[in-house]
Amino acid sequence: MADLQLNIFQRLTRRWEAIHPYNAAQVMRIDGRVAADEAANAWAEALRGLGLGRVHLTKQSYRHEPLNGEFADYPLRVLDSSVCLAEFLTAELNRAFNQEDEPPFRPFLVQHENDFEFGVIYQHWIADSVSIQAVLREWFVRLFDPSAPRGKPMRKQREGYWRLFGSRGNWRLNETALAGFRSHMRHRRVRKVLTMGKRDYPSRVRLYRVDDGLIERILGYARRERCKVHDVLLAAICEACDRHLPTQPRSNRPDMSIGSIVDLRPEAGGELNNTFGMFLGFSKVMCRPQDLHNWSRLLRTVASQNQVHKRNGIAQASMIWMGAAQLLDSVVPDENLYRFYRKEIPTSGGLSNVNMNVGWAGKYAPQPLKEYWRISPTGPLAPLVFSTTTLGTSLFIALTCRDALLPSPLADDLAKTFLSRLHQVGAS
Repeated sequence: MADLQLNIFQRLTRRWEAIHPYNAAQVMRIDGRVAADEAANAWAEALRGLGLGRVHLTKQSYRHEPLNGEFADYPLRVLDSSVCLAEFLTAELNRAFNQEDEPPFRPFLVQHENDFEFGVIYQHWIADSVSIQAVLREWFVRLFDPSAPRGKPMRKQREGYWRLFGSRGNWRLNETALAGFRSHMRHRRVRKVLTMGKRDYPSRVRLYRVDDGLIERILGYARRERCKVHDVLLAAICEACDRHLPTQPRSNRPDMSIGSIVDLRPEAGGELNNTFGMFLGFSKVMCRPQDLHNWSRLLRTVASQNQVHKRNGIAQASMIWMGAAQLLDSVVPDENLYRFYRKEIPTSGGLSNVNMNVGWAGKYAPQPLKEYWRISPTGPLAPLVFSTTTLGTSLFIALTCRDALLPSPLADDLAKTFLSRLHQVGAS
């Protein structure tokens, strides 16, 4: 298989991974029971069918290589039913992929009395959420819908960000550069979170499930307020971080910045359909204290900024930002990388939001597919990330945060404030 060039976001996250593991995870909870050997065989068939396995990596390129009979060397990990899923995910997000020739996927199985959990820990630079959802789909249908496997490998990314996104959207290079300068100056008023040195690196995972149709009521509320569910979630994160996140006290830095992880595939005009790879970008909202202390005003502020981001082309703006970040952090010593981002691009938190009902999983929910969790890494950019996943009438929330900055019960209080706002919105 021909070598693939690392795109700009992959090069950036590979740099982050050199400091601390930049792993992510996705987990399904499924009704019934499954034998470990049956699950392992289905996993092997899924990877084989998609043309995936280990990855050979050079400085600027990589290639996929099917395992071809070597699955016994990298077996499905079967965990005891008493394992705490959040604790297991915490350990795995902080465990590096440092074995020679190890595939960038670590599948696991937890069998309970009446259902089981199947998931995968993966190196995030290799794949975005859409790609991993496709991998788990192939595993799932081989067990529950044998007529539905793809039957052919996924395409592997060959296009760079510039060819895919550089000529799309309403933007001009000079205007985007000016907007970037304005954003840089605007960041001079944004509060910075506390620095913990090397203790910044490890993160912890917390899992929360919200049932009873709350997400549908939030959707109704968002429509009445003429905004998106994403805006509501993002505003609730702003409010929770304002109340609980430790920041450096600076009178000239009163504002807050929260980022969104953006799927760039729709910006490529269909060119990335059925493609395995990494195609993510960022957008950010910035809020002043007077916004943060008034919910209605906060929601309007967040929604209006997101509308501008969409109108002006998120993909192009984030592409230029990633290029600048790559150039700058390449000359920053490892021990100063987190401090560099804390100073130059201060960000209090992030949001990754996905509605699985519009994808393959909605067809199989709530039976036999009962739960779907996505877990994002933090990295040097944000000290915490909420990964929200809608499936059926339930909302699954994974909070990943730097443990030294947000230990229990502080992280729990932050999550409670976020959830409390969602319940208030759903009740209004």
